[in-house]
This record gives sequence, C-alpha cells and structure tokens, in this order.
Amino acid sequence: MLLVYDWRSVIASSPQQLPSHHPLAHLHAMAISVADIGKSVRDILYGTKDGVFQYDQKFTYSTKTADGVALTLAAIKKDDKADLSLRTVYNYNNYGITAVFNTSDKINVTATVDKIAPGVKVGLSATLPDTQSGKLLVDYINEHVHLKSSVGLTTQPKVTVSAATGYRNIVFGGEATYDTAKSDVNNYSLAVGLHAADSQLALHLQDKLETLKLVAAHNISKDKSVAAEVTRPVSGGDVTFHLGLARRLENGALVKTKIDHKGLLSALYEQQLSTGE
Repeated sequence: MLLVYDWRSVIASSPQQLPSHHPLAHLHAMAISVADIGKSVRDILYGTKDGVFQYDQKFTYSTKTADGVALTLAAIKKDDKADLSLRTVYNYNNYGITAVFNTSDKINVTATVDKIAPGVKVGLSATLPDTQSGKLLVDYINEHVHLKSSVGLTTQPKVTVSAATGYRNIVFGGEATYDTAKSDVNNYSLAVGLHAADSQLALHLQDKLETLKLVAAHNISKDKSVAAEVTRPVSGGDVTFHLGLARRLENGALVKTKIDHKGLLSALYEQQLSTGE
C-alpha cells in the first residue's frame, strides 16, 4: 500500500512492485541519454516508476499472464471523478508493443524493434484515433554515445534530436526541436553532469538556454539518499528549490519527504503488499 501525505491530507494505495536497487547504486555500462543526466535527483524528488508523489487517491494492480503479457490497471480518483487506465506490454525477442487504454477513449500505442543493427532501436508511436499524432522513434546507443530522435509523421513534422556522451564520470549532451512548419528551432537545451558511484551533480540550461537548473543527489548510506534542485532564469528572477530525502526500510518500504521554496512539505510511504508468486 502506498500512503502519500502532505498538508492537503490525501491517501493513495498501490501494490506496485518496488525495485531492490538504490537510485544511485549503479553505474552505466553504456552511454546514458540527455534525459538521464542527473536522473537520480528526479527519482528522489518526483519519482519515476516508484516513489511518485501522488496527491489524488490512486490504486494500481500489476500482473503478468502465462504468455508474458504484462498488465497494469490504474485508477485515480480526482474529486468525484475516477480515471481508469489499462497498460499492456508484450515483448518477444527484439520486438515489443505497449498499449495504454483509458477512459478518455484514446489508445496510446508504441511498437519497437530492437537491434535491427548494432545499437539501433526503431519504434512507432501514436495516440489513436488522432491521425496527426504518429511519431517515428530512432535510438542509437553504445558505450560512448547515446543518440535519440523523434520525427512526427505529418506533412510538416517536428523533429527532436538529442545526443549525449561522456568521459569517465563526466557526462554531457544537448537536445533540440526543429519545427518544419515554421522553419525554426523552437526549443533547445544543454546539460552537463558528474556521475559517481555515490553521487550525481548536474547543470541544465533549458528553455532555449534561458533557464538554469542545478541538481545534486548523494548517498548518505546504502539505504538513504538526499537530493536538491535549484532553478532560476538566466536573466534573473525568482529562485525556486526542492529538497528531498529517500530511505528504504528493512521491510522494503520506501519512505520519502521533500520540501519546496513555498514551504510545502510532502511525505510518502510506499510498501509492496505481495509479489504475486
């Protein structure tokens, strides 16, 4: 059961399985993407697959069929409205397909083929029935570089390309989006980080290099870590920050707390109820 509490006093529940690894207790054998520079800070402060601060009532149930189809049913109650979604994932050898069905009558579908060439993964994604939502996704990764691209399948697509590389514990990269309809690069960003076994430090220049974000995470022990994020406009303005602490208890439960520049204090308790084995 997942219990989430902040001064707005709400509770959510989830039997979602928690990972056994610590967010900083791994090193990357292959090059990481731009999005993963300083990723441990995001894991602690906001959550990814686990440890997500959820302020609405939420229930999720995950299982796997005998033929390998992973199913996740999620229900989120917002006021008097309940949103339901069903996520299905099936992988066979180098092929994969993911479909998400929800109450908005839309279906998000992603199909991928991995290793069509060394280090190359190709995918197609779309939100049905929107015929303008299709995208071609191409990733290339090896131990030195990680390239990602996304091209809209329209007559005037948006093209997003990112590249990241590094040396020893230093990683750096950038991302840019080109809008063919406007013949303009409408967004771009840069990032550089230091990734060590027990800490991460990263500097991001976002929003056309107009926003500066400094993030850091550190292992206090094998079961406890802290993170901080400070953001401000490059030209000057209001500074925002978030501070967080994550701890894995002996029973496997995840406990997290964070506070931001507005004085909002949030806390989370996440516990796996059953493995289903």
